[in-house]
Amino acid sequence: MDHMNAYERVMGVLNGKRPDYPPVVPMAREWCSQQAGFDLIDELESVERHVYAQTYAVDKFGYDCVWDMFACHSESEAMGSVLKISRGHPPSVEIPAVQNYETDLSRLKLFDPHQNQRLSLILEGMRRLKNRFQHQVPVIGYIQAPFRHVSMLRGSENAMRDLYKARESLRKLCDIALSSLIVYAVAIISTGVDILFVSDPSSSGDAISKKHWEEWGKPMTARLVNLVKPTGIKIIMHVCGDNSDRLESFAETGVNGLSLDEGVDFEAARNLLGPRYCLMGNVSTSLLAMGSPEDVKEATREVIDKAGRDGGLLVSGGCILPAICPPENIQAMVETAKACR
Repeated sequence: MDHMNAYERVMGVLNGKRPDYPPVVPMAREWCSQQAGFDLIDELESVERHVYAQTYAVDKFGYDCVWDMFACHSESEAMGSVLKISRGHPPSVEIPAVQNYETDLSRLKLFDPHQNQRLSLILEGMRRLKNRFQHQVPVIGYIQAPFRHVSMLRGSENAMRDLYKARESLRKLCDIALSSLIVYAVAIISTGVDILFVSDPSSSGDAISKKHWEEWGKPMTARLVNLVKPTGIKIIMHVCGDNSDRLESFAETGVNGLSLDEGVDFEAARNLLGPRYCLMGNVSTSLLAMGSPEDVKEATREVIDKAGRDGGLLVSGGCILPAICPPENIQAMVETAKACR
């Protein structure tokens, strides 16, 4: 217990064991690029740069995970959505694939992630990170949740409107999206990653009602989770916003843990989900970007006091770490967690 490495620490939490101290798992993407002297766009085109940036940052700052090239909408791009990719900015969907159900839905095809240029590069990055850090630092592979994928294929506003006005067509799109993600999840798991990180901001309490989540998002996510969970992969689900009314429903999908931002009271979440259920978060992302190290230490201690004294906690920001986050703030988070032995 006194000499756990990062892999043992994180995987122990996901297995319901108490670690030597709460692991720190920042959602570090363009922040790592910045520390290594790159722009994120450079990593989108180079496995070597991505692996170097992740390795450099985890070695320098001593936190407890490395990531694939996550949250780039690459699954949706592979099915026809056009991304906006520019230096200094994360990728975003500029033109959704399904503008018109009558003309565009029939054109959607399942992708082969090993043949698609972007996805195959991301998968190769996972393999190399796993080979580099095997059983020393856990490797996290990212996948969009099905309803998130639907929103990136259709456009978020259109998808929300379709919940009321085009339900039958939306259901067909959901079936195609889920099938594509099952294919991609199998490819991710085959790289040997330790954790599958399923992201679904489109099912947030800030986006849709609990009723709509349980009708649309929950069944698809549960199907994806239950199909791949027998491989032994650990699964964390990330949802931004105030999700206090649906935490139990999220957990019912079968995921091993929930990643939540500061919109959720972690003390209430801990009481609701039990002492060892894995919670990840929920230090304010804005505070990490603009606060002082002392502010970060106080916020980190508060999260640990609320949800991590008996294990069951992965300390993190509430969402992706901004590139402008001062390095000393990440050091403050790591130091505070290590002091809680």
